[in-house]
Amino acid sequence: MTYAIVARCPITGHFGIAVASYSIAIGRHCDGALRAHTGVALTLGNPNPRNNYLAINLLAQGCTAAQALDQLLSNDPDSEYRQVAIVDRDAAIAHSGAKLRPWSGHRDGAGYCVFGDMLAGKAVLDALAEGYEREPQAGLDERLVQALAAGRDAGGLTGGSGRLPERSAALIVWGSRPYNEIDLRVDLHEDAIADLKRIYVDYKPSIAYYEERAKSPRNAVPAMEFVEKLAAGREAR
Repeated sequence: MTYAIVARCPITGHFGIAVASYSIAIGRHCDGALRAHTGVALTLGNPNPRNNYLAINLLAQGCTAAQALDQLLSNDPDSEYRQVAIVDRDAAIAHSGAKLRPWSGHRDGAGYCVFGDMLAGKAVLDALAEGYEREPQAGLDERLVQALAAGRDAGGLTGGSGRLPERSAALIVWGSRPYNEIDLRVDLHEDAIADLKRIYVDYKPSIAYYEERAKSPRNAVPAMEFVEKLAAGREAR
């Protein structure tokens, strides 16, 4: 009961994940799923968190995305209960096990994969892809958020009693440094994607501030003052 997109920006080389789920704390299952200059690998369905680390280590050792996926599946007796998507610097590939809860599936694109289980139908995957591709010159983080919103608006998740709300969501982006650029999460919310977008819009202008504060802490503007300046700017607009 989750859908996601994993992608590499062709302009910056950044890797990212956007994911939404009826389950809570979906961001936890993204642990170990990204590494700078290497790739992104995420396991969903009935996720085994070690798969993320294993796939990234295989990519770091020189395996292609396809080779890493083959090794994950061949060493996992429960692979038919899982979805795995891997994007390296050159390709994107995914697997959807035959024993996932319907509707489930995946779609590979140019530098990205969209996938999910317990979806309203294939239209959700198509919307995820179309939302991501809509503005190719936009930043990776913005495109990932747009993809999630498009998937939700196309029907999102469904269960035996009908539409299921996206109660948790996460947005994670890694750039060229050995730590994340963005790591935002929402839990136990009846429209987690809308709340993730709200947090993202608020956080986006703060990224440069936090980077500068880390480089020059002696000259840093206090966080309270920075927030007040942002608020004043919004009011002026």
